[in-house]
Amino acid sequence: MSLASNWLPILIITLAAFTISSAIVANESAVRERPQSRIFGGQNAAEGQFPYQVLVTRTFNGSMVICGGSIISRNYVVTAAQCVNGYPASNYWIRAGTVKFNTGGVVIQVAEVKIHPQYPTNSYEYDVALLRLSNPLNYSDTIKPILLASVELPEGTPTIISGWGGVASGGLANELQYNTAYTLNRTSCIQRLNTIPESIRCLVKSAGNGICGGDSGGPAAANGVLIGISSFYANSCNSSLPNGFTDVIYTRDWIRANSDSDCTCSA
Repeated sequence: MSLASNWLPILIITLAAFTISSAIVANESAVRERPQSRIFGGQNAAEGQFPYQVLVTRTFNGSMVICGGSIISRNYVVTAAQCVNGYPASNYWIRAGTVKFNTGGVVIQVAEVKIHPQYPTNSYEYDVALLRLSNPLNYSDTIKPILLASVELPEGTPTIISGWGGVASGGLANELQYNTAYTLNRTSCIQRLNTIPESIRCLVKSAGNGICGGDSGGPAAANGVLIGISSFYANSCNSSLPNGFTDVIYTRDWIRANSDSDCTCSA
């Protein structure tokens, strides 16, 4: 079996009373084939270190589904399509301006979900969505937009990935976790994963580090710009294989055309 057939999305981690429930995770995975996940090998972020990072949540039947997202304007957050496909916009909320999982910052309901029209739901092509907020964000030291990448970075560029997904010791991360991965050119990534969609870029990392589940939709940022949106890992969270991210450069035109992110928020 090719590695491509072992790609696993990092959509969500499902919680009951803010603890991981194996039964609920199994049920969600059976329906969506989405395993639980986390930033592996990460460390705590300082308050205001990643002011563009938000938590995206959907609550139902006493449980919570979480993803990550990035602020690109006062009114819009960008995330993964796999995070918000199939449910009304009013089911989703974002928390911004804090490194804490369930306290601090501001919580705002989502008014509209825009999923890339070429997202197929059964693969990772165009795994990107926009969330229009019901109220605009007020920028501060802990709430700021991130620039959208427009120039390809050299292979080996350090890239920060971040999220609140479950931690290796069990349960959720109480504080935002981050880790460093490195850009990998498309040819090298295909050599390691056999094939990848055109809209995916890869980041390489060592075993025991990288992305896994509630981190889906979260940012990959290098040199102050958003270059990727967390989408999938290969084989397992502990694998040394590259992680897959929706390429912001590849999807940038759609993001800008469907949001109010203008030239001041792109670079």
